[in-house]
Amino acid sequence: MTFSSRTFPSQARLVLLAAAALWVFFRELGAAGLMDPDEGRYAEIAREMLVLGEWLLPHLNFVPYLEKPPLVVWLIGASYLLFGFTEFAARLPVALSALGGVLLAYALGRRWWGEEAGFWGALVLATAGGYVVLGRLLTLDMTLALFLNVAVALGYLAYEEDRRRLLLPAYLALALAVLTKGPVALVLAVLILGGATLWERRRPWTFWLSPGGLALVAVLALPWFIGVSLKVPEFPRYFFWDHHVGRFATQPIHPEPFYYYLPVLLAALLPWTPLLPGAVWRTRAWAEPRGRFLLLWAGVILLFYSLSRGKLAPYILPALLPLAVVLGRALAQGMEGRPFVLGLAAWLGLGLAAAGLYVRMPAAWAREVAKTPGLAEALPLPILVAAASGALALLLRHRWPLGLGALALALQAAFFLGLISTYRSPRAAALAATHHPPDAPVVGVRYYSQALSFYLRRPMHLFQVRGELEFGLSLRPESGLELRTWEEVTQFVHTRPQVLFVVRRQELAALKGRLPGAWQELGRFKDCLLLAYAGK
Repeated sequence: MTFSSRTFPSQARLVLLAAAALWVFFRELGAAGLMDPDEGRYAEIAREMLVLGEWLLPHLNFVPYLEKPPLVVWLIGASYLLFGFTEFAARLPVALSALGGVLLAYALGRRWWGEEAGFWGALVLATAGGYVVLGRLLTLDMTLALFLNVAVALGYLAYEEDRRRLLLPAYLALALAVLTKGPVALVLAVLILGGATLWERRRPWTFWLSPGGLALVAVLALPWFIGVSLKVPEFPRYFFWDHHVGRFATQPIHPEPFYYYLPVLLAALLPWTPLLPGAVWRTRAWAEPRGRFLLLWAGVILLFYSLSRGKLAPYILPALLPLAVVLGRALAQGMEGRPFVLGLAAWLGLGLAAAGLYVRMPAAWAREVAKTPGLAEALPLPILVAAASGALALLLRHRWPLGLGALALALQAAFFLGLISTYRSPRAAALAATHHPPDAPVVGVRYYSQALSFYLRRPMHLFQVRGELEFGLSLRPESGLELRTWEEVTQFVHTRPQVLFVVRRQELAALKGRLPGAWQELGRFKDCLLLAYAGK
């Protein structure tokens, strides 16, 4: 049995794809608690935007936060207005972006190689492990990937088909990408599409210049940058130099080796990774313009971020879509040839290797797994699914075991996020704090939990914590939210009937030594404790 055009009509195939994507990205989207730092950060920024009525200047912990443009925060704010301050509302723009990427993969594969290629490419993307995880977590990267990839796809279609009218929507998507994460979107689009021009030499590079498109980018993107610069003159240096040029070239805030993103990319594409070499070989992707462009698209993103001094795994997300389209084309053509057979054998081998590691799990891994209740018991199911789908595909040489197996693994990945959040999210601890006065201040001792601020609906007074808030605190030194010395902490606590503290477990003894009195533990998350202190 295969999904052929005779046995599986295109309309039914599209309905099945949409249903699978909706199930993967939206089912119980709000069930898991928000996790620090990213989810808590952007959920809280959007909440403070509505509380303050300030849509131009983003705030975090009620001081200006200007590291990123505001588009995703605006979308979350609009979602809050519709659904309230909930986890579902906070994650909704990200899930919609993930769904948009799946539909883009479908449309691109279908336009170039037919219905089945579009279907399989979209299914690969919708069930790739890294895409599933980032499609259900509140970060900026999925929305950036959507708008950047739409801009690149439309730009190349305009170039390939000599249809300049497609440049205007491409520039529109590019403007939205800039408002999502800044000028990195412009740089990547220029490198990808410029690389295609140099490689193919089909048209001059001036083809990409569209006065209307450039005006559209200026009208949509520049007003926010100009408006913030007028209110905060230090913003241009801080944003463009410190957080873009500086982070790329000079400041290894997240230092990793040059090759870091290659294994990250291959891991993010799982369980489809073993089939990628066979797919490239089966389609001879390097031998014709469209295949070369897809490889160039993914390769530029991989190389660009590999050259950066600071690296975070989600940055590589935009490279998954072009690789999924390559895989979709190959799966539509059929799983024939030795490279594909070897890939199926590797899929099966990974499942068996995972089973072996589960049975003889290293002690360090076992300790990490044990931190999340229920995780150890849930692991056998995806291991069994991976091994069984690889074995059936290898035995029958059909695609349906791979599709169903990958879908089951994607759903299990979403389930694992919910389990992990029980350990990493402060939601349960915040719920316990609702029995205490709603005006009790919260003090973070060398730790800032953005998600806890979201759940408690109040800012945190921070002792020896700056980090991402340093620039905002320098702009608002009168905020009163920074405690610099133990003497200030003691004075702060003794003038209030009750104070909540967030502290890492290893620092609890030192805190109690500084502040003897009545302590009550309210909850735990990660390596932190939420405590109530009522004085001596």
